[in-house]
Parts: sequence; C-alpha cells; structure tokens
Amino acid sequence: MSNQATAAPRERAVPALSPKPSQFQPEIQGLRAVAVLAVVFYHLWPQRVTGGYVGVDVFFVISGYLITSHMYREVSKSGRVGLVQFWARRIRRLLPASIFVLAVSLLGVFLWLPSTMWEVTARQLGASALYIQNWALAGDAVDYSAMHNDATPVQHYWSLSVEEQFYFVWPLLLTALLYISRRYAARRRAAGTVRREVPLRTTMAAGIAVVGAASLAYSIVLTAQSQSTAYFVTPTRVWEFAVGGLVALVFADRQLSGRWASVAAWAGLALIAVTSLVYDGATPFPGWTAALPVAGTALVLVCSGSTTAFAPRWWLSRRPMTFLGDVSYGLYLWHWPLIIFAPYVLGHTLAGLEKVLLLLLSVALAWVTKLSIEDPLRRGWLLRAPWRAYAFTAASMAAIVALCFGLTAAAYASPADGEAAAKLGACYGPGALAPSNNCGPVPGKEAPSPGPALVAKQNTDPLYKGCQTGITANDIVSCDLGVSADQANATVAIVGDSHATAWFPALDQLAAAKKWHVKTYTKGSCPATTARRILPSEKNEDSQRSCLDWNQKVDDALAADKSISIVFTAAYSTAYTYASPEGRTLKNPSVDGFEETWRGWMAAGKHVVAFDDVPRTNGQSVPTCLAKNPDNSLACAMPRAKAYPDNTAIGRAGAAMTREGVKQVTLREQFCDEKLCYPVVGSVIVYRDYSHISAEYSRALVPYISKQL
Repeated sequence: MSNQATAAPRERAVPALSPKPSQFQPEIQGLRAVAVLAVVFYHLWPQRVTGGYVGVDVFFVISGYLITSHMYREVSKSGRVGLVQFWARRIRRLLPASIFVLAVSLLGVFLWLPSTMWEVTARQLGASALYIQNWALAGDAVDYSAMHNDATPVQHYWSLSVEEQFYFVWPLLLTALLYISRRYAARRRAAGTVRREVPLRTTMAAGIAVVGAASLAYSIVLTAQSQSTAYFVTPTRVWEFAVGGLVALVFADRQLSGRWASVAAWAGLALIAVTSLVYDGATPFPGWTAALPVAGTALVLVCSGSTTAFAPRWWLSRRPMTFLGDVSYGLYLWHWPLIIFAPYVLGHTLAGLEKVLLLLLSVALAWVTKLSIEDPLRRGWLLRAPWRAYAFTAASMAAIVALCFGLTAAAYASPADGEAAAKLGACYGPGALAPSNNCGPVPGKEAPSPGPALVAKQNTDPLYKGCQTGITANDIVSCDLGVSADQANATVAIVGDSHATAWFPALDQLAAAKKWHVKTYTKGSCPATTARRILPSEKNEDSQRSCLDWNQKVDDALAADKSISIVFTAAYSTAYTYASPEGRTLKNPSVDGFEETWRGWMAAGKHVVAFDDVPRTNGQSVPTCLAKNPDNSLACAMPRAKAYPDNTAIGRAGAAMTREGVKQVTLREQFCDEKLCYPVVGSVIVYRDYSHISAEYSRALVPYISKQL
C-alpha cells in the first residue's frame, strides 16, 4: 500500500474539473458501504452510533444522483424518457430480494413472534409489499394508541418505500420538464425570438431546484411541527434526492480533482461520520440538520476525481468497501429482521459478541441473496420482458397481502369473553380473587378469553375512537356515554389522562344501569391537576403548557355546565413527576395539584369520585408477555409492593380529601392478593398494554365500583 502511495502522481493543488474515466464509479459502492454500515451499527449499537440513521439520507442522495444521471443520458441520446422500461428495470433490480425477505419475515413472525404482534406486523408487511410503509409508520407516529407498539421486523422498509415512490415520480417529473422545455422552445421559435435555445440540462436543473427547495422548506416546517411525522413522509425527503440530481446535472460526467478536491471529499466523509456519532433521537430531523450528511455525500460525489492514496476515492474503491457496497441492499434488507427475531429465538437480548455474529450473518445472507436472487433475476430472461416484470410485481404483492390477512385472522382466533363469563360465573374476572368464591388459581383454569392478540388490538383499534385529546393538542374533545341526556336521571363527567379513558367501558355499562348520561373529558398524558406534570421523555415544555391549558378549559366547561352533578377522575399518577405552576408554590405539588382541582369542582357544585391508581406492571406489554408465556402467566405478574409504590399521588390525594367529601374508589383487592398483582384474573386479561386496563376487565369491575358508590 505504501509503495502504491509513493508511486502515485502528485495532485494539483487547485481543484479542476476532469472527466470520469467511465460511467461506473467504484467509490459510490464504497459510499454505499459507509451508508449501510452507519444504519446497521445504529440499529445494533444505538447508544454509541446515535445518529447512524443519517445513512439513509446518504442513500437518498446517491439514488438521486445515479437515477438523474442515467435519465439525462437517455434523454440526450433518444430524446425521450422510456418510462415502461425504466420502471421494469427498477422492478428487476429491487423487487425480487425485497419480496423474498418479506416472505421469510412473514414466516418468522408466525414461528417466533407473540400473537399480539401479528396484527400490526401484518399491516406493516402489507404496507411494505405495496411500498407505502413510510406512510403507515407516519400514521402510527401520531396515533397515541399506537405509540407503544413494539418494532416490527419490516419497519426498516419505510426508506425503501420512499425510494420506490421517488423512482415512480422522478421520471414523470423529468418527462414533464422535457415537455415544458420543448414547448417553450417551440413557442420561441414560432415567435422568431430565439437566439440561443436554453439547454435541456439547464431546464431540468432549474425544475429540480424548485422542487427541492419546496421540499426542504416543507421539511423544516413539518419537522418543527411534528418531527415523528416528518421523519417518514416522502415530501420531507424529496430535496435529498434533488441534491443528488443537481450534482448529476451540474457536473454531468465530470468530477473535481486535485489536492483541495481530495480535502473537500474527506470533509464530506467527516460530515457523514460526525453526524452519525453526534446526532441522536433529540436532533430535529430531517429538517435543516439533514443538510450536513446530505452536503457531505454531495462533496464526495463531486470531489472524488483524484485517484491517489491520499484521496477518499482510493479508499472507497478498495475491494472490502466495494464488496459491502455491492451487497448493501441485501444487508439493509436482512439485518433488521435478524435483530428483531434473534431475542425471541435466543430467549434473551443480544449481547456484544452475538451482535457481531449477527452482523456477519447479515452480510453472508446479503451475499447469498445477491448471487442467488438479485443477479439472476436482474440479468436473466424471466423478468426481462416488461410485462413479465409488472406481472411479477402484481402477483407477489397480492400474495404477500393475502398472507397478511391470513396472519391477522389467525391472531384473533379465540372465543368471545361473553362465553367465558357465562361458563365461569362468579369466578370470572375479579371474582377469582374473592376467597369466598373458592375459585382455585387466581389466573383461572381456562385460557384467557378473549386472547392476548384481541386484547392488544384495543390499542390500535380503540373502542371509543376520537374521544381523547392528543398529547400536544389542548382543544376539548368530548363523547357521550350511557343513556341520552333527555332520558338520564343524572349527568356525570369523567376527567383525566388515558387511564381515565380506560375506565370508559366500566362507566358506559354503569351509566346504562343507573340511567346516567356521561360526558368525557380526557387527554393523553394529562392528569387533572393544577401542578405541572413532567414526563420523563419530555424534551421541552410544550406538552406541559398544553396540559395546563387543557385542564383550565375543562375546569371552565365543568363550572359552566350546571347539569353535571358528579365528576369521576382517574390518572396514571405514578408515571409523572410534578412541579409547582408558574408564579405559585405548592408545598407538595404531586398531591396538592389534584386537591386544588377537586376543590374547584366541588366549589362549582360537583361531587368528586377519584379512582385510585391501577397497579403498575414491569413496563412490558402484558398481552405480549402472556403470548410469550402461554402456560405461565405468573411470569408476567408483579409483586404487590412494587405494583403500588408510595408515590401514588392520586391515591394519597383521594385519601386526604375523604373528609371534605371526595369519594375514593379503591380496587386493589380486585387486582392483587397479599403478594402478587396478576396479569390475568379469572380468565380475563387485566391490561391491554403495559399499564391501561383492558375493556373486559374494566367492565368486570362494575359491580365493585357500584358497591363502593
């Protein structure tokens, strides 16, 4: 290596444009290797390579560069964009391996993942097969009920979906620009005003620049408004492809060479490396911060003309790098399903050496996939004719989607809870904890009904849709439960965070029996308190202000509504820390904030009924834990001492205000015995996720709530 470096010609100090030796650029394969390794290292070691997700942006710039280069050359030679052939080539290049990994992942889901993950995984598998996975994830990102879903083995297909959407739209854009250019030139010639025609390359570059600028502006605005949405949707990423396209058009088949060009290329690689190591989940991305890795990629593409050992091109063109670049597509496809499946197969989270072995296995699978699937189908006769390529696309997508429907149906194949209630009688649900019922094992002798997957579905398909204000919103969203207002003996309200929403099924059933009309006022992660509630994951105070504003609006609405005689309230009070509101000091914010709110309601003439906290779990989804341990539900139980910590703020506030007239509903004996709090009681699954009680258990508690009232 040192001899080669010595023998290499000296570089010019000043950058100069020089033609590429050929259309194939080996350094791009090396750059692909850098990109895929950043992503894979980020997924394997997220605490170290905290910003490795920028590797996806590197891929986007490369794709924009290569596709625009190819299409410009095609237009220059033939005068048109061959859309049918172009899309057929993309199918031959990308779909076979993609569909194969999806099929293997679907089989892995059935074999290894708990049934509670089948529905959301099937939905994402179908979206991935149709290349709309990024939009599915964007929808989940703003859906409170889906925020705690486990990662699926096809989640990484979001970036492939963005690329495929780009491959579909970009040729149409260039075709439109070609048409506009020709029409404009024809009009100028007809008017006799043409002295020199505007080059096609200039027209295409101008059009792409306009589209890219609009996309960048949208990306910055949406990232500031909703980063979780901006990360996935296609319009926020188009400008990255546009940067690659502009590099291709501005420099055509030329690159900068010379000593300072090499320095610039090294600076580009440094930008990619530094952002991979410095960026993290708190970085506002992909707004303006994405400009750094994008600019770094562009610098490498523009300034890699030098071939000496001092230049990045030499290093990026070495065989280990080009090999990883050659298999980068397969490596990206395989690494994430392996990361998801491995803990379920091994029975524990991945350790350091196991992560290294998984990386090597991913590379091996990528290499085999390239040799046995990618190359044969890309170069062979089977998909050579465009109609066969399109037929393969339609058939494979339809097959994957059909299998996804089958997987979802299998997940929900369990008896209805009404059958179990009739069969078990007094031992159904919380009755199994009553010693006088002599029910035997608290979890019950029958399998839980409904099963874990159906209970977990309550997170993705809420029973009371649109009845809860989002975390960042502060508008009042209200629904009506029980009987209609004109038939009611009384009107009551339920106020609080999502744990109050979890009591809707119980209140709905209770209200029907007592002829109550119920008005709901709930907001995600917002307990009814005058104190500032603070979430552990909060990065700013926006949601704190949103919660305080919403609580004030609800207090005003309750005071103004004279028909409401009782206010029920509940909260996940142990999930927050509390601070005094601005301008005032509370002696004990966690308790005093609830008490102040309740006194305000009582001063407005309302009776207050406060639900005690439900028991805490170990933090994992209870239905998923039960699906993993179908024969040992106690593996998902929680010691009572840990399930009810001392800081149950709403419980302490309720106990302190009983003398002032607050009625506290305490149901600890319906969740726990002296030692354990159970995930299944009397063949009923207690929680629908990691903390919210299931609709079935909520209804099963109605007799105990009614008795305390």
